[in-house]
Amino acid sequence: MEANNISKNTYRLTLLFIVLVFVFIPTAEAANPFLILHLDAVSSQDFFRELEAGNLPNIEALFADGIHIRHGMSLFPGGTEMIYPRLKAGLSNSQGESVGWGYVDPTSKKVVRQLDVLLDLLSYLPRNSKSFWAYGLPGLENLTALSLVNAVDVLETHGYAEVLWFATDVVGHFLGATAHLESLYFFDRALGRFLPMDRLDQVNIILYADHGMSFADPVLIDIPALVKDVFGRDLQYYSYPNVFVHGSVDQAKSADQLVAQGVDFVFYRQGDDVYGHHKGGVVHFSGEDGLVSYAFSGVDPFGYDQLGYTGEALDRYEWLELTKHSKFPAIPPNVYSYFQNPNAGHFVVNLMPPKMPKTVRANKGNHADFTNTGLMVPILLKGPDFEHLRGMDTMWLNELYSKYAPVDFNFTPKREDNSVSFTAVSAHPGLSLQLSPAYRLRTHFQVAAGQARLAVEYDLYSDFLVRNWLGVGTKLAAEGSSIFVQGTSELQLGRFLAALRGTYDLGEARLKWRKTVGYELNEQLSAFWHIGEGVGLKFIW
Repeated sequence: MEANNISKNTYRLTLLFIVLVFVFIPTAEAANPFLILHLDAVSSQDFFRELEAGNLPNIEALFADGIHIRHGMSLFPGGTEMIYPRLKAGLSNSQGESVGWGYVDPTSKKVVRQLDVLLDLLSYLPRNSKSFWAYGLPGLENLTALSLVNAVDVLETHGYAEVLWFATDVVGHFLGATAHLESLYFFDRALGRFLPMDRLDQVNIILYADHGMSFADPVLIDIPALVKDVFGRDLQYYSYPNVFVHGSVDQAKSADQLVAQGVDFVFYRQGDDVYGHHKGGVVHFSGEDGLVSYAFSGVDPFGYDQLGYTGEALDRYEWLELTKHSKFPAIPPNVYSYFQNPNAGHFVVNLMPPKMPKTVRANKGNHADFTNTGLMVPILLKGPDFEHLRGMDTMWLNELYSKYAPVDFNFTPKREDNSVSFTAVSAHPGLSLQLSPAYRLRTHFQVAAGQARLAVEYDLYSDFLVRNWLGVGTKLAAEGSSIFVQGTSELQLGRFLAALRGTYDLGEARLKWRKTVGYELNEQLSAFWHIGEGVGLKFIW
């Protein structure tokens, strides 16, 4: 009799809970959803050659009526650690902290090493996109491909979905040009196979590469050995392309020594001007009020004199327009701006293909140069927010979001899904109510088989494929009450759902597992099976 009373009371409590809580909380909706496809380390030259050869059919179809910007200019020096942290805020290379995979903080004089730079880079990735960094490892790019299945669902709740394909960079460094192109083809196939194209009609789509990559029969230059030989005890720290020294040294003499040992360009700053030494002479950049002028002694290594340049001061857009077809696009404003960053080295070295820095991990391909294959990137746009950009052919990549793509990167959902589930479990009907007061937080109230459970869960980690929750709760039953903790891992692949929940009852000192598979019938209704227990339906709003 007592058990029956508890059962009746719990069902009454459930009905009262539904009535009292404001269950129909509206979800947040983004006015202008953006799907962002970050393609790592693919030059504009390689990309459009493959696109026009028909080797990227799905990208071609996706952007058939889109805007193709062939001359996207990335920041010097080319590298994700340089470019990505500046993208969202539209910073130039004169701003921001990282200037490579390591540098000396000019204030504290402490060395900021690779791990610190990496952690800083990852902090700029959206929360649900951070796993793409790990998915860039060979073999794991399949997980990035599968993530495309859920990309539209993510942008519908978050206002934007950012997919980052890092594999092209990784395999290019380790395996060379052929593997690099195969990764690009794989990316294209993944778009065709997994991205729900039929749900993209009103979506703004961006595809860009953050920097390029250069390939040749590599000539590896041991720069750490060279700078140690040239600077000796004056050397403070080196991380390509920056060299930091103690005290004062003869800048011109040191630059000439590095050039004599095989470094193609060595830059340094004197006052407000920047000088660069090379085998054929010296180049000179000077700037004022956003304009940069270029001069040289000896030979012009960039061939700007052949483009009709006569020494006038130009802004960064004029430089890009003048040099967009050159092997050395927009070097004067790019390098000059870099030296305005207080974290830049006392000397900045640069190698031209086929020369590459000798490292343990990047000896087949690299983006250590400032040629068109190192810094000129493709930018493809499609959607209602980009129609006014038709005919545009050049763009500084770091201004993509600040000037041209109004993505609200601070947008987050107001809450999680609310739902009510009806389940036949071991011949006893069950009722479960899930309500969310805020994003990443949800509550569960469940009654079944004469007991009631109330739990609160918090989302610890999410990406496009999985969500992992940790929660606590209490159980009310005829045999007594107890506290429990639980962890839930959920997997989604399109309409297919799976979940694994582990619940540890402190009163019983026992761990129980529940395995669930489900299928989304439509946006509001899902069917599921608690394996070994029963089946049910879930209504979602």
